Amino acid sequence: MKPIRCLTLCLSLLLAALVVSTVAFAGDAPRRHTFFSGTQYPLTVHFIQGTEPGPTVMVQGGIQGDEVSGYLTAQILTHAEVIRGNLIVIPRANVPTVLAGKREINVDLNRRFDQDYNTFYEDRLARVIRFLLKRSDAFVHLHEGSGFYHPTYVDGLRNPRRYGQSIIIDTPVFEGRINLAQVATSVLGQLNHSIVPAYQFKLFNTNTFANNTTHPEQRKSLTFHALSSAGIPALAIEVSKNIRQLGWKVLQQLRATVLTLEQYGVELRLPEFTEQEVDRYARTASRLRVNGLPVIPGKDLTLPLAPGGTVAVTVEDAGDSTFDPVPAVFASDRPDLNMVSAPRLALSRFGRLDVRADGTRVSRVNVAWQGQWQDKAPTPGTPVAKGAAPLFACWLNGKLRFVPADGVLEAVQGDQLVLEGVWGSRKDQEEVLNFKGYVSQPRRNDGQDAGQEIVLDSGAFIGRYVKAAKDGSSWLCRVVRETPGEPKTQFKVRFVPRSVSALGLLGEDGDRIIVPWTGEGRYVLPAGTYTLEGLWSNGPKDKVLATNESRPLPWGGGVTVAPGLETTITLRQATTFRPIGRMTLAAQ
Repeated sequence: MKPIRCLTLCLSLLLAALVVSTVAFAGDAPRRHTFFSGTQYPLTVHFIQGTEPGPTVMVQGGIQGDEVSGYLTAQILTHAEVIRGNLIVIPRANVPTVLAGKREINVDLNRRFDQDYNTFYEDRLARVIRFLLKRSDAFVHLHEGSGFYHPTYVDGLRNPRRYGQSIIIDTPVFEGRINLAQVATSVLGQLNHSIVPAYQFKLFNTNTFANNTTHPEQRKSLTFHALSSAGIPALAIEVSKNIRQLGWKVLQQLRATVLTLEQYGVELRLPEFTEQEVDRYARTASRLRVNGLPVIPGKDLTLPLAPGGTVAVTVEDAGDSTFDPVPAVFASDRPDLNMVSAPRLALSRFGRLDVRADGTRVSRVNVAWQGQWQDKAPTPGTPVAKGAAPLFACWLNGKLRFVPADGVLEAVQGDQLVLEGVWGSRKDQEEVLNFKGYVSQPRRNDGQDAGQEIVLDSGAFIGRYVKAAKDGSSWLCRVVRETPGEPKTQFKVRFVPRSVSALGLLGEDGDRIIVPWTGEGRYVLPAGTYTLEGLWSNGPKDKVLATNESRPLPWGGGVTVAPGLETTITLRQATTFRPIGRMTLAAQ
């Protein structure tokens, strides 16, 4: 990161109508945490504690992946030095859309906040975002819209239906105590004096709460949820997609964000950067290796690969980067599966791998196929004789599994499944594997679920395809081979609820304490700070996430039990953020 330059903001008097708390983050709170780590939709959140106490403001970008300025502005903000107050920053709220350069993949994430949906990965992201809002005193949403907002019609690019170059509020005053119009007007007055009139920002009131609003869709948006449900000030800052100078847009959006933070009592210093660095930021991507071969941005690479071989991608730390673009590798036949977090068994031929940073191609890996198919599958005891029944290959939590026709794959709720194909099919076309009850591509439901990440969540599947045990002890689904010209064979996936029997805590004196997990109730132990060390469960520890009050508590993180105070630990499915249970810890 560049040397810090001082952009200290004078702490203004808080607006009389704004009520905020001044509770700082706990000292052992993580500076950075990635929810849904290892999935196709990682959500990296930065918790930045100020030197002096003050309000906590949440800033988010990248909820729609074609709005580059928003996630770059938020990413730069993660490198700020906060002097007063605290920041929660989510640079890229929707990584799959960033990598695809699209507004949405399944559904628009910014329309999933009017209730707790449970169908797509976007709904899991929304669940965490709502959780983080609960510890925030205000919210700033960063966007990039088309055209230039103007309250009256000027032309096709400047009219009331455009969003660019505006500060958007849902109402001027909320419940008589949150004066959004006053905050936005103050920011605009300071922001616009150095911007030419054609590109100046304007106040855009969507009037979302009114019965006659022309923007009823905003009632499902995150700013509306922050106001109406979380009860905190919320506004959006939009730059225009029709301004081509990316560096300039990021600089202006950052200025508007900093001025807004000033209104809410947060004082900070920003890192130094130039507009030119923003324009070429993708070149700072993390270094990758594909099967050990280094990938160099701007240069093509040839990868020798045998049929049935494994392709694995590793990421090397690129050092301290102001922009931190998300690396990705996509096979030409599977443009939706990022191989950085999902290895590939080459059961069908593909021509190349595209290496991207935030969706921008930075390199290309050409595949050179070598050798012949082997009759023996790459796991002991699974020979494949000619004419034998199909042997289905899949990845369960990143580990390769082979399941015979009519066999059963045993799993746990929340596990990740990728259907790879059929071993030894020797077909140039990819096998069609249909996970019944799961829709991997809502806009093109062709029954092909191979090469898609499937999270085993009973509540997210179409009910008539899921056979549930009467006592709720398991769910059974079918995976059917529907490849044209091949017999329609199948295997089954049976998964059970994730259970936890105990937590392991490590005390400051080195003593280990086993806490029987009941999913409710209270457990008393000596006062002190404990490290969350172990878990007794029917599945991998990394598929369970602990939260302490309203913050993530990673494995190896600390939790303090103080006299007279109680602290609550909630265990959640790491891939869905759904709660498994909660217990209260109290000091003796």
